[in-house]
Amino acid sequence: MLEPSPIDDSYLSFIQDLESKINYRFVDRNLLQTALSHKSFANEFTRRFKKKFTNNERLEFLGDAVLDLAMSESLMKTFPTDSEGALSKKRASLVNEEILAKIAFSLELERCLLLGRGEKATGGQNKPRLLACAVEALIGAIFKDSNYESVKAVIDVLFKDYISGLNPLLDYEKDFKTRLQELCQHQVMTLPQYEITHEIGPAHATHFTSEVYLNGKWLSRGSGVSKKSAEQDAAKNALEILL
Repeated sequence: MLEPSPIDDSYLSFIQDLESKINYRFVDRNLLQTALSHKSFANEFTRRFKKKFTNNERLEFLGDAVLDLAMSESLMKTFPTDSEGALSKKRASLVNEEILAKIAFSLELERCLLLGRGEKATGGQNKPRLLACAVEALIGAIFKDSNYESVKAVIDVLFKDYISGLNPLLDYEKDFKTRLQELCQHQVMTLPQYEITHEIGPAHATHFTSEVYLNGKWLSRGSGVSKKSAEQDAAKNALEILL
């Protein structure tokens, strides 16, 4: 008897399209299915069939590490004269929610994501945070299904245009936390401090508010769909005040 599975013929066609887009065919498609399974779906599936169904969080953790390594290697090769700091900024401008979500949309991952009914009802298939996590989980799944060389080849293709299109000045402009930190170090010889002051909404759609302080003095606040994006927004608003 077959185990309970969310896979049907229409979903299988989405999976096959995805494999074609990334030019990689999974040996174990269960890994791919897990990479595309949000915890909301896994929880519902487990309750329904009384059988443990794994979500993509562990693969996301693995994929994040693999992606950092692969991007570090690619950037060192592409920019052989860059310092460690410059390479770190370039990597941060590529390995973030915005770029990963764009890659997800280019792969049409929104068609493949397995979401719980509540997450679907709130448009989870189009949420940048969920899509970005799915890309990292996909990378983790490819790594487990094959090896570093194979997943590096996929990553190189996915990020090729973004790496070739890097504009160091523009990327630096986007990193508001780095700019604020350097400005504060230069002007007052101390670093800004961030505090997450509010978390609003359910776990699958939390909205964060961050406040930034300098020497204990409040500078500004910002908001975003992740703690990092809220801190970036707070830094951006602080720079507008200070500059």
